[in-house]
Amino acid sequence: MRLNAQTVRNLCRRRGWSQNELAKRMGVSKGALSRVLNGKCGAGRKMLSRLLHVFPDETVASIVVLER
Repeated sequence: MRLNAQTVRNLCRRRGWSQNELAKRMGVSKGALSRVLNGKCGAGRKMLSRLLHVFPDETVASIVVLER
């Protein structure tokens, strides 16, 4: 699953969080988050679950790219 990196970055920007801060809040390494946001690897269920925990008002549809 691919994340909509721009949406995630915008969510962080609105809260004044850096990518490093987001990674800490998610409990993942900055490198792992960076790879997912840069499209070098997909976001698994665990990564997606942690993102939704950090951004509880968001839905899966709002933070993933629907691939056709």
